[in-house]
Amino acid sequence: MRQIQHVVKAIIKPGESNTSENFKLPIGFTTGVAVYTNGIEKSISAMASIEMKDDNSIAIIPAVHIDNWRQSNGGEYEKSFKPLNFDTGNKDYSLIFALDEPLTGNVPLKFHVVFLYNNNIKKV
Repeated sequence: MRQIQHVVKAIIKPGESNTSENFKLPIGFTTGVAVYTNGIEKSISAMASIEMKDDNSIAIIPAVHIDNWRQSNGGEYEKSFKPLNFDTGNKDYSLIFALDEPLTGNVPLKFHVVFLYNNNIKKV
């Protein structure tokens, strides 16, 4: 088993309140996820949330505050991520990024969502 990272990037532009990204996780077993931002959400009054859905529009992670997705401090790297523990099944997924009001100012809110997963690597 080899640990692999997959990154999904998204941007909420000034004046907008949401965006979504569709993506496919490679075949494997997802162990965790963490979000990183450019910090703009800390300087605005709007609440930021992220939701993850599968290809049947079923919420794997319901819309929750962005802090619930953040990597925790201390401990082992993998254990500091939000636990997921599901087989990707080579399905399509979507992340929905939302603010409860339009983004003010002129700097976009940027997201990097990092998925950790394990994958069996066959030797040839």
